[in-house]
Amino acid sequence: MVAEYFIPNAFLTPHSLLGEGPTYVPSSDELYFVDIHRQTIHGVALPESISTKSYCATNDDSAPSIEVFDTWVEGATKVRTTKYAEPIGVLALTPESPKTFVVGAKHGFAVTKFGDPELKYIADVYTADADKHSIMRFNDGNVDCQGRFLAGTMMQEWEGDPAAIGTLFRLDSDANVTTVLDGCMIPNGLCWSADGNAMFHADSPTKTVWRYDYDVTTGDASNKRPLVKIEQPDMVPDGMTISAQGDLFIAVWGGSRIVQHDSETGELKAIYKFPARKVTCPTFGGKNSDELFVTTACQNESLDYVWSEEDAKKDQGGEIFRFKVPGHSGLPRGVYKGDL
Repeated sequence: MVAEYFIPNAFLTPHSLLGEGPTYVPSSDELYFVDIHRQTIHGVALPESISTKSYCATNDDSAPSIEVFDTWVEGATKVRTTKYAEPIGVLALTPESPKTFVVGAKHGFAVTKFGDPELKYIADVYTADADKHSIMRFNDGNVDCQGRFLAGTMMQEWEGDPAAIGTLFRLDSDANVTTVLDGCMIPNGLCWSADGNAMFHADSPTKTVWRYDYDVTTGDASNKRPLVKIEQPDMVPDGMTISAQGDLFIAVWGGSRIVQHDSETGELKAIYKFPARKVTCPTFGGKNSDELFVTTACQNESLDYVWSEEDAKKDQGGEIFRFKVPGHSGLPRGVYKGDL
């Protein structure tokens, strides 16, 4: 039996329109995340202590319970925000984090100092393509074990499914940019096995998480094959992370859930449900790296939307959830090794 859990409450309530890119900084015990639509990066120092509640699986009394963090009442007032002139899709740690990040911005890879709204571009990836330069933006990404930053692009606006004109780019430590994958629609959920030899990636409209062989020396991906298929209608894989124990934790946009799958076999092992339909991205964090922080998106993603308690009673999208997964902890997050 696949254990199912329900996480009833948010930990942090920033009321994001499109919350994404959760990034835990071990050196400062802080959590950073982005709101892509509002073009902001947010950061918050985690509280020294906060109570949790234990919840059993809703369908299996023999399954281990999970620990869910209570809502941090003062947390929303502690969140620091930097507003940018363009959307930020993903954050990469640097040796200077949390002061400095490399980000996937609208046009390419850029350096930013949190608190300063300026972006210093390392590489503008579409300088030779005026059409793409205006219509594309960066979405999800991650840093591999060699300190290379991989991130993918997608259309900023579209109707129906976006065109398959996105690219997964790799920023090497010498600032050289290389195409790893082409023909992407909504590139998401990039992570690697503990040894770095397998790469996992989702292109959301395909409803599939793909597994690749990954050359740690060169940063090239090959031998693409499907690992996990999201079969339910109106649900697609979004952000993703992997545990040190080898399980993938995949956010399911439209599905109010994270699904836990074996990264070797694809076997479904657990389902974690939330009171938010648009679950966007999980990341491991906490001082023992045994907690999942989960971003979500608001049901109404319009820039003129005003949050209300009545709407939140129906859907807690836009908030951040935090819970402990029994028997699992995160791998060390990659740090970009290039010059800043």
